[in-house]
Amino acid sequence: MALGVAALLAVAACWRPLAPTAPLGVRLAVSLILAFGVLVTGLLSSLRGRGKPEQLALYGFLVLGLDGLGQWVEPWGWPVWPLMALMVAAVAVAESPPVALGVAALAAAMAVADAASSSFQAWKGAVAASLGYAVLVLGVHQALAGEKRRLGAALAELARLRHGIDQLDDGDAGSPPRLSITALTLRQVSEDGRRARQLDRAAELDEALDRLVRLARVSLGAHAAMYFDVDRQRETAYLRAADGPANLVRGSVMRLGEDPFAFVLDRRAAFYATDFKRLLWSLPYYKGEVRVGSLLAVPVWTAEVVAGVLVADMLEIQALTGGAHELLESFAAMAADVILRTRASLSREEVGQEFKAVYVVSRDLAALTERAPVNRLLLRSARQLVPLEAAAVVMEDEAETRYVVEAGHGWAHELEGREVALTERTWAAWVLRSGNDPYLLDNVAGHENRMPILVLDEGSDRAESLLAVPLKASTRTLGALMLMGRRGAFDAAASRVLGVLANQAAAALSTIQMKDRIKDMAMRDGLTGLYNRRAFDDQLRHALGREDRQKGRLGLVLLDIDHFKKLNDTFGHPAGDAVLRHTAHVVEHHLRRADEAARFGGEEFALILPHTEEAGAVRLAERVQAAVEKAQLVFEGARLSVTVSLGVAVWPSDGADEEALIAVADRALYAAKQAGRNRVVSASALPRAPSSAAP
Repeated sequence: MALGVAALLAVAACWRPLAPTAPLGVRLAVSLILAFGVLVTGLLSSLRGRGKPEQLALYGFLVLGLDGLGQWVEPWGWPVWPLMALMVAAVAVAESPPVALGVAALAAAMAVADAASSSFQAWKGAVAASLGYAVLVLGVHQALAGEKRRLGAALAELARLRHGIDQLDDGDAGSPPRLSITALTLRQVSEDGRRARQLDRAAELDEALDRLVRLARVSLGAHAAMYFDVDRQRETAYLRAADGPANLVRGSVMRLGEDPFAFVLDRRAAFYATDFKRLLWSLPYYKGEVRVGSLLAVPVWTAEVVAGVLVADMLEIQALTGGAHELLESFAAMAADVILRTRASLSREEVGQEFKAVYVVSRDLAALTERAPVNRLLLRSARQLVPLEAAAVVMEDEAETRYVVEAGHGWAHELEGREVALTERTWAAWVLRSGNDPYLLDNVAGHENRMPILVLDEGSDRAESLLAVPLKASTRTLGALMLMGRRGAFDAAASRVLGVLANQAAAALSTIQMKDRIKDMAMRDGLTGLYNRRAFDDQLRHALGREDRQKGRLGLVLLDIDHFKKLNDTFGHPAGDAVLRHTAHVVEHHLRRADEAARFGGEEFALILPHTEEAGAVRLAERVQAAVEKAQLVFEGARLSVTVSLGVAVWPSDGADEEALIAVADRALYAAKQAGRNRVVSASALPRAPSSAAP
């Protein structure tokens, strides 16, 4: 509505109703309308729950007000365009470019209308003002964007330096840090632990293969027996185990494109050569020339894949015939069995370590009863699993419209408490919206959809690699664990463990949320949804303690619905319940973000107003009183007229503790009722001697 009135006045302003030639009555009326519009829209835009139309209407009334001022001072030749430019610049700083350009367009339209009133004699000034306002908006926007980028880069560098210092300051350098059982268990699952286990199993496999090729050489009576690992990615064969003469070069590397490997891999069959000097006298795994007469190579199969090649050679021609082929194949089967058993053993060990790590952390998670410790444990576990540059836990709000960076490590610690809409283009918002399984992005900067990770102004190229693990409970995504590190920092084992831990943490957080919800329900009045009397007492006690520490002020308002008993007797208790709910809704709509409302008892309500002097408390009480009176409640076809009486007291001037403050506010409420109801009375207006009458 306010925006529509502003639009109508903008159209009317084109006829210059405030020009010196206009009638004085018209000029005064329009001026009063503009002043009233500025005040009303300013008040509406300051209330909690304000919408965009009220803010736009306020900007419109301000532009029209400045334009009207220019018409008033026109006889004296005082220009108002500097004030208009300042206002356009202020809007450009506070609002998005489309809103600022709209304000600039309105200001330009007023300049054109002013030029039109003088038959466009001052058209150059109007054109200059129109272009100037637009250029001003674009210039301010570009300057802000540049400053935002510079600030983001500076914050990024500062966070990186701080993180580096934190890493250097690691306690007593003379003694190793004492690790908890949880840390030691998680470290076993990390890349270093996994590599250590792989090395242990590889050493065991080497010993087993050495024994096998030694046995194969003896059984065949061969000159040498060798096992080669096949690496198809590098196109090489690596001599892993061998038994033979001293000039056999262990660790030799051969190309898969050469025989015998090319034949075995292409034909997937055994290779035999004899009296083939060009191949057999220049075998690369011998140091110098060895005149090999016969060579037999058979594939080693593991799960339908050639994992290696078992080779035997002899100096004699036409050797390794008869049953040698079958015997060498049996040794190849034994080699495959050794490889598969070693792989299975390593896999069981990996699973065991992962299960052990998950069990230890899950046990700790189950014992936590608050969100912050759960987030800290999750971050600490992630740091012990993988090498991190930064990490954060982001959580969705109940309305699923935004997320909050609740806990951070590394450079993400600087962003704790930041709120971001789920519609923004960040990786955190994308993960929360998609709710997919753990998502690994090993090249953040090179991805086709370049986005910041946590917040829009975090700075560019903060991380090379990103692992995002959703925190999912049932079908809902509660949040996500965002891990940032260098390229290749996140391996499959750690990702699996983090996925399980994230599910455990999500279950713990869901339980905590449910308990908090039940606790909040116990603190709420079932009819109005406001705090009940018990919760009010706790809130007031905590609020007074906080104001006492901060040397502040606190307002208390007691509100009573007028003639409530008569209304109940006339229309019945369901109508009384409707009036209570209606009044609670109106009260809540006019509270500020930090204010709290409670149902004090019966038809009485109480408002706690932190950081509020007497004048502010009285203003808010008067707004509530007027809003209740103005709002009409229709119940079963009957229009109910509801009014309220309010008493205001301020701590510490009106009462040093909760009981005294409530008593004084109650006296002020009684005075409001005695004075005729439907009004606000402040405790400062009461006589100092307390009244003996009961309300």
